[in-house]
Amino acid sequence: MRYLCLLLLTLAAGCATLPPPQQAEVSPCTVSEASFACQVERYHNVNVP
Repeated sequence: MRYLCLLLLTLAAGCATLPPPQQAEVSPCTVSEASFACQVERYHNVNVP
C-alpha cells in the first residue's frame, strides 16, 4: 500500500511540472476582415482545404 501511495505521489509531482496546454490562437480575421494580418493569413491558407 505504501508503494502505491508513493507511486501516485511521484506521478502527481511529475504532472505538476508539465506546461499548461496550448490554447488555439485567435485569427486576425475575427478582429477585422480588412486588416493586413487577416489578408496575410488568407494568402497563406489559400491551398488549405
